[in-house]
Amino acid sequence: MKKLFFLAAFVCNLLAIKTANAQNPITTLEHAGTTTVYYGQNSLVDAYTASVNGDSLYLSTGYFTAPAGIAQSVKIIGAGHFPDSLNVAKRTTIMGGLVILAGADSLRLEGLYINGDIVYDFNNRSVSYVKVIRCRLGNVNLYSGSVSTSKNNCSFEECFILGQISNGSYVVNLLIKNSIIGNIYGIGGSAIITNNIILQDIYYVNTSVIQNNIINGTANFTSNANGNTINNNVFVNSPTDFGYNSYNNNYLGVKANILVNQSGTSIDYAQDYHLINPTTYLGTDSIQVGIYGGTTPFKDKGLPSNPQVISKTVGTQTDVNGNLQINFTVKAQNN
Repeated sequence: MKKLFFLAAFVCNLLAIKTANAQNPITTLEHAGTTTVYYGQNSLVDAYTASVNGDSLYLSTGYFTAPAGIAQSVKIIGAGHFPDSLNVAKRTTIMGGLVILAGADSLRLEGLYINGDIVYDFNNRSVSYVKVIRCRLGNVNLYSGSVSTSKNNCSFEECFILGQISNGSYVVNLLIKNSIIGNIYGIGGSAIITNNIILQDIYYVNTSVIQNNIINGTANFTSNANGNTINNNVFVNSPTDFGYNSYNNNYLGVKANILVNQSGTSIDYAQDYHLINPTTYLGTDSIQVGIYGGTTPFKDKGLPSNPQVISKTVGTQTDVNGNLQINFTVKAQNN
């Protein structure tokens, strides 16, 4: 019943989107079985202001002003961050970065092109269980400088992170998986860094699990990088020393290009990050390393988990009663 309600609400939102101005972005707020639609570039701000913990906000394609800060446990789900036929207007674009504040425990961000950084509570307060899934963003600043300000059980999954994930000296159970990242710097406490492509460097990471990654740049484990478990990673440049870390079954000095189409140190939507030979470099789970391995492989085109339109037909004119024939075929995602 819950899934049927969700699909019905989703289709209603599609109808609203189609009949609205094509340049008018839309945010649909779902609260306790009630759906409210907000229109315009500020619609996300308006919907968030009206929301309470547990609500869901669904964004159409288009450009949205970001809230000044997010301090509530809500879901914010867009239409995806990949370009569609090179038409960037078909993304859900957040204009500017997002600030995640205390009170945002269990926040979920999904399917967003964030034109800026994600900054966690800069007043050094604790935030827990924040999930960022299938988003594109600049940098991540965790602002976790002490035990009392730890960012606990937060995750980044299937993301494009252009810059770095940093400033997480006291994170607890941070999960970074199946993502493409510029570099990772200053992570400690306990993190699982698995099945990523790290285009530049990884350094100053402590007491974490680093496994099944492809690391193109420098990996520094000899200075302030201790107590890690480092297994089954592909290192393009061999670490000079693994220092005081446990390590096993890593692939060192892999200079040949092992991906279908990848070059440089910047993320590019036109590149193809599949392994040329998926059975050559295997992870700890005997599945290929990189973003297409693990239990939840990277989903091509980064479609969010909410239902997607696979076909639509819109009549060219109304009938004698003023009705316009509109048909949508909607497919629920399996993940």
